[in-house]
Amino acid sequence: MLSFIVPARSQPAETRDCLASLLNAVRVLGIEHTGEFILLDDESEAQHGLLNLFKEFRKATPQPVTIGRFKQRQHYTGVYAYGQSKARGDNVIMISNDMVLTPQWLRTILAVAALDPTYGIVRGTADLVDSHPEHTYPVAFELRGPADIEAYAHCMETRFGLAHTVDDILSGDAVLIKRALLDRIGVFDRRFYGYFSDIDFGIRAQRTGFKLVCAKGAWLRHYGAGHIRADVQAGKYAEEDAARKRMELVQAAFVHFRQKWDMSLPEKYTVDLPLNMERCRKAQKGKGFEYVAPVKDDPALIELA
Repeated sequence: MLSFIVPARSQPAETRDCLASLLNAVRVLGIEHTGEFILLDDESEAQHGLLNLFKEFRKATPQPVTIGRFKQRQHYTGVYAYGQSKARGDNVIMISNDMVLTPQWLRTILAVAALDPTYGIVRGTADLVDSHPEHTYPVAFELRGPADIEAYAHCMETRFGLAHTVDDILSGDAVLIKRALLDRIGVFDRRFYGYFSDIDFGIRAQRTGFKLVCAKGAWLRHYGAGHIRADVQAGKYAEEDAARKRMELVQAAFVHFRQKWDMSLPEKYTVDLPLNMERCRKAQKGKGFEYVAPVKDDPALIELA
């Protein structure tokens, strides 16, 4: 079974497009009846109507759909940690709401994941990929809608097929995670809040013998900076204030990363700071250090609809 986790914060238009593309992809591939969907609202304002969008999606598919709204902001890490805890599938796929999924992306991701049981995390490419310029394939012309996006994805699938590379670091903006890996290392570590939890998760995966893989032929549309754009558009922050707030969150997460993995790193994070992944992977830690327990259901944390 496949589990799809889609978090969203505001941005109803982008969320609607993302959900429509997901439903289209599973229908095109004929796997609509083999999955579950976990749709999570990260404390959006009620007027954005995300819960209504999620309920419309539930009506459109015969498969189980879990819908939840967090009562306090969880950011990237907390939302996905909860989704990973709820997921039951053999393969768990995380998709941000500022992405447009394609059948080609999903088909290629699944095919590459099936090539080797040690491929614990499989990601694809996009027109925008955080921390991985080598996986970024921007489009030099205007994409006018879903048909154009699928056409470009088809070109990428045809060009690369099942070609793939092994990554050194995880940027988890759209990935497949195998159940065997989740059973081994658990879920995202919530001490990181918004940042570094994917890097931490990748290190934990590698320390237990799994590989981080990029499927070159799996391309999707990624608008990027979804939660930041939402807050700016809502007038909560000016762009410069949003950027400053983001860096404050990055620095706070980096403090935890440094304490957990590599105290030789400088105390202050900079965007060009090199991280020694090999040193992290070989760090001497106690038994079971890599495991983070799933998140339990808590009515004070999330309301299920």
